[in-house]
Amino acid sequence: MKGYVPSIQSHATEPMALHRSVPSPRDCQAAFQTIAQACVRLVQNNRKAAIAADPEAVHIMRIELTRLRAAVLFFSPMTDDDSWPGINKELRWLNSALGKARDHDVTANYARRKRYRRWAKGSRRAMLRIQRKADRKLRKKLASARYDRLIARINRWITDGPWLLTDRSIRSEKVDAYAQARLHAWRAAISREGRHVRILHSEQRHRLRIRCKRYRYVVAALHGLGVTIAREGLKFSETAKRVHGALGDLRDLKRLRRVARKRPPGYRKSKQKFIQRAEKSFRFPP
Repeated sequence: MKGYVPSIQSHATEPMALHRSVPSPRDCQAAFQTIAQACVRLVQNNRKAAIAADPEAVHIMRIELTRLRAAVLFFSPMTDDDSWPGINKELRWLNSALGKARDHDVTANYARRKRYRRWAKGSRRAMLRIQRKADRKLRKKLASARYDRLIARINRWITDGPWLLTDRSIRSEKVDAYAQARLHAWRAAISREGRHVRILHSEQRHRLRIRCKRYRYVVAALHGLGVTIAREGLKFSETAKRVHGALGDLRDLKRLRRVARKRPPGYRKSKQKFIQRAEKSFRFPP
């Protein structure tokens, strides 16, 4: 196992550099297809390394699957068709395996930190067993015929799916105008829930974290394509980044407690700190 790998919140804010070499798409169809195809390509490019239990490759595959699903949701007035739910179900199957492997990587590395080293000593073997089990399950899924069928199915859907038979006025809409309106709606939904972080229950915080993550990933993908994004939209991406990071750290801390079956040192204080950090992000945006 390599050294500590930062949790997912610290990555994926940079635009996808591979898009900079292609012309900036002007309509929603071209923008979505470019983003989606890049996501699938990066998933495939990291498959072999992930099978070999490379934590960074697992991390990248998980990010790109999330980015793909976020893009489909962002462009849902155009991409919503009868075939997507079935594909999304299979993506959840794959993402679950990637998520478990990634989560156990992060938990094991948390236990190696100086602050937790002595506390986790009695639980380290159990953590490593769980981590290896997750890696074996992921390896099996990535090497399966089911995985190959899923990738082929996604690629066909992106280039020739039923969504391409929808009203052309949606597909041909200028992506800059569409993105501005859609991002505004996403910001409003995140802000409404985010102002009450302290009183949200766990499931609501989880939903907020996912919304912030989706916002960040979509903004990064659009920005990487050269799509015009209002200053407010870019600034809010920094707010979403901080909230996503704080709530992700809280999730990692809770998982560490659950796996070890005991509270880590300073658990209560750290939990409050992460909640306060998320809450403060909405009170004092960038």
